[in-house]
Amino acid sequence: MKQINCFFLFLLFFVNISSAQVNVNAAIQSKLDSTFNSSIIPGILIGVSIKGKHQFFTAGIADKKNNQAFTPDTQFEIGSISKTFTAFILESVLQKKQIADSALILQFLPDSLNRNRNIASIQLVHLLNHTSGLPRLPNNMGSPENLLQPYANYNKDDLYAYLNKAKVNGFGKVNYSNLGAGLAGVLAENISGKPYKYLLNKYINKPFHLKHTGIHAALKRPKATGYFDKQEATYWDMNSLIGAGGIKSDATDMLNYLDYIANHQTFSIIQSVLQKTSEINKEVAIAKGWHTIEKNKETLLYWHNGGTYGFSTFCAFNPINRNSILIVINAFNQNSTTDGLGIEIMTSILN
Repeated sequence: MKQINCFFLFLLFFVNISSAQVNVNAAIQSKLDSTFNSSIIPGILIGVSIKGKHQFFTAGIADKKNNQAFTPDTQFEIGSISKTFTAFILESVLQKKQIADSALILQFLPDSLNRNRNIASIQLVHLLNHTSGLPRLPNNMGSPENLLQPYANYNKDDLYAYLNKAKVNGFGKVNYSNLGAGLAGVLAENISGKPYKYLLNKYINKPFHLKHTGIHAALKRPKATGYFDKQEATYWDMNSLIGAGGIKSDATDMLNYLDYIANHQTFSIIQSVLQKTSEINKEVAIAKGWHTIEKNKETLLYWHNGGTYGFSTFCAFNPINRNSILIVINAFNQNSTTDGLGIEIMTSILN
């Protein structure tokens, strides 16, 4: 009799868990459908990791020419989510070289830049938490030959020429800087003597088991087409500023990336990048690469978004229950949609 009762208790528990999962899936799909139907966007993908189990939800089209929807393997640009990768890479390089992230950046730059005392106080960590005082972008980028490729011709010499005369504004205060994050990637290269692509593979792709993440879209994989208004947008070549937003990936890899960080928060490098360093207000703080959402001094989410001329993205994970989310829209300037949807799902459904 006890065995039968235990069986029915187990069955009831299993049914309740299954019903709860169905309700979660239905709620996410409903929010996705509502967002898609009320927006003028080509396609949208949501990937969630719930207790390590991945679920994917889609609407619309990822590739109009081939009439293909998003899949977990579809390539896309992650945009500024790349900054979280760059923070992890730089911290890994520094740990290997036994260098503190409070070290001044000038010692890892060409000697010719030493005469610009305006940047003499900038530490490596200031590049990761946007407190360097450097502007969002350098002012010597010029007009690109291809308007859809604003970074392609901006090389290290251009970057060093800018830094030679750079001024800082609001040093120590949070001022979001693609330039600063891109410079962090360059310094990871300078300190290690290895290119960003090598560092990405060594410190993230291999240990995190990411198979199709890189500075170029993976070959022989389905590829989403991004749109700038109604025009097809080419994937960005970010040249020297690749650390700010140049990574391409897919939903499977991105959820694996979030899972790894959420499940290894005690690892020294991950502890470092998740360490909150600056407070914007009572609800938002900045770690290293990551932003946080706070409530009553508790961290609800670590998150970052991304935008290129073809894609708007959002990712986040809950450090307590370790659930995570990725959202991709293959259109420019849709971050209010991705951010709002991602935060709503994480705080109302996956909390």
